[in-house]
Amino acid sequence: MHVTYITHYPELYGANRSLLDLMGELRRRGEVEPHVLLPREGGLIDALDREGIPWRVMPFQPWMSERHYEGGPHHRLRQWWRHERAARARSRANRALMPALVDQVKAWGTQLLHANSSVAGIAIDLKDEVSAPLVWHIRELPERQYLLHLDRGRAAYGRALREADGLIAISEAVKADILTYTKPHRPVPVIYNGVLRASRYTELLALSAARWVDPTPFTFALVGLIHPSKGHLEALEALAILRKEGRDVRMVFAGDGRDKEVRERIAALGLTDVVELAGFVKDPYSVFLRVHALLMCSRNEAMGRVTVEGMASGLPVIGHDSGGTPELITDGGNGLLYPGGAEELAERMRRLVMAPERARLLGDRAAHMAAERFSVERYADEVLAVYRSVLSARR
Repeated sequence: MHVTYITHYPELYGANRSLLDLMGELRRRGEVEPHVLLPREGGLIDALDREGIPWRVMPFQPWMSERHYEGGPHHRLRQWWRHERAARARSRANRALMPALVDQVKAWGTQLLHANSSVAGIAIDLKDEVSAPLVWHIRELPERQYLLHLDRGRAAYGRALREADGLIAISEAVKADILTYTKPHRPVPVIYNGVLRASRYTELLALSAARWVDPTPFTFALVGLIHPSKGHLEALEALAILRKEGRDVRMVFAGDGRDKEVRERIAALGLTDVVELAGFVKDPYSVFLRVHALLMCSRNEAMGRVTVEGMASGLPVIGHDSGGTPELITDGGNGLLYPGGAEELAERMRRLVMAPERARLLGDRAAHMAAERFSVERYADEVLAVYRSVLSARR
């Protein structure tokens, strides 16, 4: 079947890496001929070219946005009006672009649309224009996780979710969030991202022992987009607590984004010599295999592909006890959960630093659990079942 995938950004972070895994596996099986629409150029295009997957940049706009307000009532009113005008401009731009989108989707012989994020609202309008069924892959808790504003409002978002021919939630937390907006006409399957092929899990497990030969300095990592919702500042505060206690600990931040405040906090806390800002790292496993534990500090993380990647690399993960993270981490079983802020995070970090043997045991358990639950093969099986159900219902 010819499937057009609609992604909301062009970088190689979690959602697009999961999309590449899915498309690659389904195409290898001869089930899907994938095509990709993306809003601008970026690193994803090189990956698509390597895989020989057709793509087209079409500058469609998101239907969710961040809104920040400051100052007095008069200033806030003006800011609100600017946000509203920007939202209307995005909507007009999408309407103007629709004929070109329709032509491209039809030229590819599209039989099914797959939107890769709740942010890609253009998918609902496109579905109606080309009369193709839509599978909407919801990968985030837009308001709670990223503090996004729904440009058309909560009711309109709920209606759009109902209009999709099929919904996929990447965790039980995401499914619960969907149900706060609407009651869909059909069940919402929870399909966790497939992160690696089964054979790759075996390879990583064999490499994971080397880090424990000499676990000093004990090094933590936080991998992914630098964004206020991801908890980088909290991780720095926790690291500073341990450094004040005289513990030999380090931190690696791998990812790009809004790093100005992060750099300022590193300097203010006197952590310049013990925090590495690695920038965007094309192969995150190059980071995972040289550190001793991974931090997942996001509040209301939808699932956390990077959490599973760290687990697959034999890392114990310390995650915030919110969103989809507790679905991946069993506290004290294959990692640690913390419920509060920097003090609670520092306490969990301290446990691992003081007992590296325990840290290694948690990491080994995490690797085995990840291999059992998050293979690309299982992921593709479950998504393909949704495609077939949607197409069968349409017929």
